[in-house]
Amino acid sequence: MASAICWQCGTHLPKIITPVSRREECSVCRSDIHACKMCVYFDASNRTGCDEERAEYIVDKERANFCEYYALSSRAFDDTKLNKQRQAKAQLAALFGDEAPVEKQPNNQVISSLTDEDNKDGDTRAADFHQQETPAQTAERKLRELLNQ
Repeated sequence: MASAICWQCGTHLPKIITPVSRREECSVCRSDIHACKMCVYFDASNRTGCDEERAEYIVDKERANFCEYYALSSRAFDDTKLNKQRQAKAQLAALFGDEAPVEKQPNNQVISSLTDEDNKDGDTRAADFHQQETPAQTAERKLRELLNQ
C-alpha cells in the first residue's frame, strides 16, 4: 500500500493499493488517480508530457489511461493554484470592503434578494439578512447599491 496527495484538490490519499487500478478515484474531488498528472514520469515542460521515452502519447493528462509505465507520485499536487485562488478571493473581498472569505461556510442556503418593500420590520431584519449572505451575494448587493438598482 502507498499514500499520495491528489493532484487536483490536495487531499491526502492513504492506503492506495499498488499497482494502482485504472478506476481508482480521489474520494473528495473524484479525479482519476491512474492519470498522467499523478505519475512520477509526468513533466509538463516536456513536449509529450512524459519523461518515459517508451510510453505511448496520452492526449488527456488528467483522465485515467492504460499506460504500462505509470508509477504513483507523492509530489503531484501543486498548491500554487490554491494560493492564487485565495489571493484573488482576498483581493475581491478587499475591493468590496468585506472580510476575507472563509474556505468552507456552514450555511450554503440560497437567499433571495431583499427589497425595500420587504424590509418593513426595520433595520433588524436587514441586519439579519446581511449576516446570512454569501460573499457573492454581498458583492452583488453592494454593486446594486452603487448602481442604484
